[in-house]
Amino acid sequence: MARVNRTLLVLGLLLSSAVSGRIAFERWRVEGRNRSVELILDYSEVAALAASERKPIPEWLRSFSIPLSVALTEGTLTEWGARYESNSGPLYVLSPERYRQAKAALALKARVELKPPAQTPYITVQSTVGGRFAVLGDPQWVAQIGLGLDPLQVRVVQDSGARIVARVYNLPGVDAFAIRGILQQLHQQGATLLVFAADQVLGFRQAIDATAQAIRTFGMRYGAVEFGKQAGDAQLSLLIPDRTVRLHSISVSEAATLAPDELVERLERAVQERNIRALYLRIGAGDTTQLRRVIELLGRALSRSGFTIQADGARPFPPLEPPLWMFPLVGMGVGILTGWVMRPLWVHRWAEWLPTLLGMLFALLCLLPLGRKLVAFATAIVFPMVGLIMLPALMGERAAGAETRHSLLRLLSLLAFPFGWSLMGALHIVGLLTSTAFLVKADQFMGIKAAHGLPLLLVGGFYAAYAVGSWDFWRRWLQQPIFWWQAGIALLVLLALVLMLVRTGNEASGAVSELELRARTLLENLMNVRPRTKEFLIGHPALVVAIALLMANRRAWLPLLMLLGAVGQVSVVNTFCHLHSPLAVSLLRVAWGACIGIVLGLLLTRTLSKRPRNSSSTGVP
Repeated sequence: MARVNRTLLVLGLLLSSAVSGRIAFERWRVEGRNRSVELILDYSEVAALAASERKPIPEWLRSFSIPLSVALTEGTLTEWGARYESNSGPLYVLSPERYRQAKAALALKARVELKPPAQTPYITVQSTVGGRFAVLGDPQWVAQIGLGLDPLQVRVVQDSGARIVARVYNLPGVDAFAIRGILQQLHQQGATLLVFAADQVLGFRQAIDATAQAIRTFGMRYGAVEFGKQAGDAQLSLLIPDRTVRLHSISVSEAATLAPDELVERLERAVQERNIRALYLRIGAGDTTQLRRVIELLGRALSRSGFTIQADGARPFPPLEPPLWMFPLVGMGVGILTGWVMRPLWVHRWAEWLPTLLGMLFALLCLLPLGRKLVAFATAIVFPMVGLIMLPALMGERAAGAETRHSLLRLLSLLAFPFGWSLMGALHIVGLLTSTAFLVKADQFMGIKAAHGLPLLLVGGFYAAYAVGSWDFWRRWLQQPIFWWQAGIALLVLLALVLMLVRTGNEASGAVSELELRARTLLENLMNVRPRTKEFLIGHPALVVAIALLMANRRAWLPLLMLLGAVGQVSVVNTFCHLHSPLAVSLLRVAWGACIGIVLGLLLTRTLSKRPRNSSSTGVP
């Protein structure tokens, strides 16, 4: 039965890897075809900068050689009209164009009466050329209702040839009919990209389905703001991933503190590394000269990376949905491997069937989206763990001689084993979780922190048992005295692991120090794609030293070093769990981390090998 299980494992992993590779190739093709970027300026800044140069807005916009889009925020009665107080309540006087726009918008969002109503309170809206209507409701609330895009601003932007980006607010209680009318107005005004203002998407919380349907009906695009944390964003993106464009925005306060080179670097990284396709640029306290410099530098930087700021704007990713039958084949390989790892933990005869049973179970789970996430989570745990715990078996039971201990070629060949398993696990995760929703971060890998922590515990426990030659290693450790230096090292390692878990993910930037940010910037400038610090500075060097100790049959420090080495391998797999990052970028990031980390590890191993070996029980390498 053991031979059957080995054959099943090899065939299952070959098949699942082949299918995963086919899916990954299709994703790489889709990512490579979408290289269009849209650059968006805010209308308020455009108007201010054009006025400072004493130029009409259309002329000012046409002076840029790079095509631009302009974001217009929907206005209110307070912003559009002059307010007067009358016996019946507030009176707003608007220009004819704004009057027609306000009447249509308020008819969708409130109760409009053509004659003065008997009920109070209400406000009156009047045109400068005649015509009026009343709106029932609290005057202060009605005055803040969004009226859509200002028709005067729309005409100015259209005259310049720039594209219009609409920024609209959600309204409590808005229904499907109103949502369709709102988006129809925006469509008629020429808006093609929709970005919601404030902290909610239109239709949150009961009518998001209607918003998605209207966006699709009118052929619009939804701009999902990165790090925006808008309520309803994830739900809307999941409903229309093929109409979603990821947008990176720089606030006025941030723009005021960043130099032009820093602005360009931030925007370029967003496009290159996180599938951002729309850039909302604000210049803060800068002038037109500074803005031109930023746009020119950005255009050149994006061009070097293979991207272009296009006149037709950002394009959503085309539908990317692998055939359903592929997922069970990928899951089957993961299940067989999981069963193969768990089989030695049971002595019952039925345990021999674990690879087959789990292979079938995981294959069935992969028919469901949630099941694929669970299998991907298992993949992130099992594959890097297998690559590390199989090293002693790969070494064999023979004691290492001097030739083996100093054999660089053998060390590198052993080092390829855990890297190979980690990359195979990453390939399976890509195969399981490839779709347009993952590309635009409408959907994500589930359990990222647990997938970091569990392999470390399992690998650390395995090598603790291996070091003492018994699975009840914890009992032996409890019987021995604990020295202060041992407790100090254990505490430092524990704190480092906790810090790593806290900082895991793309949204943990607040935990990064200013010094580390500068170091990251330096690495990005040198290598284009920055390797992960915990890989090249901690995990990979520790793994090189750990394998050298394993070759020399020196076990005292092996659990700690293998635990640190597992940090690097888990991070390799985790890099591909950020499914909104392009595959090419993830591969380059891992390659740089491996090259630098292995070189550092070899240098460290060389340094330690020159120290005289301590024959005492301290076990210093």
